[in-house]
Amino acid sequence: MRVEDTYMEPPQPLFRDYLHFFHKVKPYYTYDPGDDSGFRRRAKVLERREDPVSRERLADVLSEYHGRELQHPAIQANLDRLRRPDSLVVVGGQQAGVLTGPLYTVYKAITLIQLAEREEQRLNRPVIPLFWIAGEDHDLEEVNHLHLVSGTEVEKVTLPLEITGNPSVSEVVPGPNVWLSWIDGLGRKLPDTPHKKGLLETLRNLSRDPISLSRHFARLLHRLFGHHGLLMIDSAYPPLRRLEVPFFEWLIEHNEAFAEAVMTQAEQLERDGYPVEVDVKPDKAHLFLISNGERRALHRRNDGTFFSREGMDGFSRESLLAYLRRHPAAFSNNVLTRPLMQEYLFPTLATVLGPGEIAYWALLKPAFHLAGMEMPLLVPRSGFTLVGRKSQKELSRYGLTVDDVIHRLERKKRSWLERRYQLDVDAAFGRLRTRLEEAYRPLIGEISGIRPDLNELGQTNLGEVFKQVDYLEKETRKAMEKRRETDLRRFAGLEAELNPGGQLQERVHNLVPWWNRYGENWLEELIRTPLLSKNLHRVVHL
Repeated sequence: MRVEDTYMEPPQPLFRDYLHFFHKVKPYYTYDPGDDSGFRRRAKVLERREDPVSRERLADVLSEYHGRELQHPAIQANLDRLRRPDSLVVVGGQQAGVLTGPLYTVYKAITLIQLAEREEQRLNRPVIPLFWIAGEDHDLEEVNHLHLVSGTEVEKVTLPLEITGNPSVSEVVPGPNVWLSWIDGLGRKLPDTPHKKGLLETLRNLSRDPISLSRHFARLLHRLFGHHGLLMIDSAYPPLRRLEVPFFEWLIEHNEAFAEAVMTQAEQLERDGYPVEVDVKPDKAHLFLISNGERRALHRRNDGTFFSREGMDGFSRESLLAYLRRHPAAFSNNVLTRPLMQEYLFPTLATVLGPGEIAYWALLKPAFHLAGMEMPLLVPRSGFTLVGRKSQKELSRYGLTVDDVIHRLERKKRSWLERRYQLDVDAAFGRLRTRLEEAYRPLIGEISGIRPDLNELGQTNLGEVFKQVDYLEKETRKAMEKRRETDLRRFAGLEAELNPGGQLQERVHNLVPWWNRYGENWLEELIRTPLLSKNLHRVVHL
């Protein structure tokens, strides 16, 4: 495996300024990502903080969540270390995509492991990686599929689910036959390799019994990273919900103030020229409530009562608080309250986020202060582009870099084709026909004096020569078109692998095809590479 680091232009202006011009966005964040002293300062803040939830209770819930099936000596060691009063956590999370979803989910887990190891050495205290599985989310269209590259095409492969209502991912339980049949179909789409049999056996073993989508996700993530001590928790896990009740109470009691803090920050962001991509309407309660098996967003009326647009009966503040205490598992966070809940639960040294997440966290600094908390360090997850051996050959053939494919492939392709196919077929064969005719006409005139019928024979002969020229021209055009099609197909294959649909590979590709082609060792090698800084992007030649 060969690794190259390359600069990647940040996708959002806010994320760009966060990385490179922090003074511009300082009102929106607490810690400068370019100042490594922030980790030590943040640790000091946590030392002075009175923990809302004890580490003992957290470790008990996490231990219960892992159970027997998600165990490993490294997991047990980190559960024990979490109980220490000086322990810290680095947190990152993602939706529970089928077979881990897009590659960036795996990269977030790798970043957590790398960051925890680095900061434990620098701070000389336990720093534990924790993956927050967003099992409370209910957008099944985002998690029920993966993508496979087949030649020049990217194919969407969807897990068939028969769902009624709007349940959360943690409540969707495909039967073993659904999983196993789908995995068999997936296997038929994968090319035969030395790793294929073991990969499919692993996936079948993980699917041996009826479990939720989020638990299946946890099993596979544990299979990949449990030996590194990566702890996990499903945000919809009922025992965790019981720990969260005091924060939900605070959110219900201060709902208007929370919404106002977010709205005020959104308005300031827009004045500063940054787009706000999260819905922050003033009537949003930033809470979800499960009713009749469906997860529904709560809104707030002017009189302070809470309701859902789907027709759920309204709650007064007092009745909603009473319902929370009786049914904590029915409540869940939205995208803007989840960060505060994580801060409430864990002694969070840092949170590992993608570019879009860092952008919307800019809405939350006043909300953290309102809740008596501080926004933690925000660390961008590492980004990678994997380059297969065939693509390496094509890059070399066309003199391209991965950066060329991502940012300027169309221009590079056009330039290559123009250089490659400079022959003007019309002009070349037109010249040949003119020269043949110029040579034949005088000859026909001379030989017609020998015998009158040679004039006609000469004309016929010239026609036959022109037929051969026509045939040669046709074959030349076919050969050029075939070579052109081959080149176009190769360019399309590069795009499908390295920049599918104009998106970074990590946002589309799934782990499974790469596991099938190259096994698992490259994941371990990635973990051993140094943690990326700023907005570098790692190109990995497998």
